[in-house]
Amino acid sequence: MKKIVVKIGSSVLTLDNGEPDRTRFNILAADIAGIMGEGYAVAVVSSGAIAFGRSIAGKELAPVSIPNKQVLSSIGQPLLINAYMTDLKPYNKTVAQVLLTHEDFMDRQRYLNARRSIELMLNRGFVPVVNENDAISVDEIKVGDNDTLSAMVAVMISADRLIILSDIDAIYDRDPNRYRDARPINEIKPADQYRSFGESKSRYGVGGVRTKITAAKQLAKLGITTTIANGRINNIITRVVNGEKLGTTILPGNKRINAKRKWVSLLLKSSGSISIDDGARAAVLKNKSLLAAGIIKVSGTFKDEDVISIMDTNGREIARGITNYSVTEIERIKGKKSSQIKTSLGYFKGDEVIHRDNLILNADG
Repeated sequence: MKKIVVKIGSSVLTLDNGEPDRTRFNILAADIAGIMGEGYAVAVVSSGAIAFGRSIAGKELAPVSIPNKQVLSSIGQPLLINAYMTDLKPYNKTVAQVLLTHEDFMDRQRYLNARRSIELMLNRGFVPVVNENDAISVDEIKVGDNDTLSAMVAVMISADRLIILSDIDAIYDRDPNRYRDARPINEIKPADQYRSFGESKSRYGVGGVRTKITAAKQLAKLGITTTIANGRINNIITRVVNGEKLGTTILPGNKRINAKRKWVSLLLKSSGSISIDDGARAAVLKNKSLLAAGIIKVSGTFKDEDVISIMDTNGREIARGITNYSVTEIERIKGKKSSQIKTSLGYFKGDEVIHRDNLILNADG
């Protein structure tokens, strides 16, 4: 079963006056049902809750502050889900609401629980409609935008493809709002993903082109294809999946990455950090495990099995990984050889503080 994550932006789901575009919901529901009829499982990451909330609460709660956005989202979220339920019901599709925060991705057990739940929904032919749990999200646990959230969901369920639907036709080589000679880019290969592309912003969305490209580049490194296209083109999902050259497709590399490393790569924050010397840095950049001998400093509060950042001597994060030792344990064994660990701790968990199979380099590391 092939899995697709479809991110639908606010600019696709709202009219020029900011009200929900119910006709567009109906068209997208038919498209989702159609591609599911071809054997695909579809998870939707949908904006639009604030637009629905605004249609009920009025202008007195204009989304100019986080508390107001949280209230509008809380009011609008049931209406958003109801819109999908209503429009998918004629196709005998059951909608399931999934609300997540970054904590659900950071905590390994919660992450696995969420993944199992969404995969069960997909296996049963349901349509998970995912959004950030804005009512309880604060900066410390906030994903921030649905482009990033959709990429995180795509990694979580090992999707084959992410389709980001916005009000732009494609990614351009320069900002089409400023340059008449800006040209659309149909395909971005791995070798071209270091380049900068034209910035543009949607009417009501949190992110612009930059967040979409960032999400797509992250997924490309993990073997997942991303297409950014205009969500107001009819049957856009089906047409993209069936190979029609619409929008911009960011192609993945061929590198295979295991499930734990994928989890590490999608986290926006780590539980702490360790600083390493130049010798350890060279080893890590060659995809070797991190040993205690190369560690010179420990920061934060973390336990074993947490994700932590690996910093070089200039304070630059070069990688992240799942630690086998807690902050207290690493303080006691940093700078020591593997043969000295048992003497220092009274027990031995292994030579590696972070095993290479549980470590992933930063994009520019």
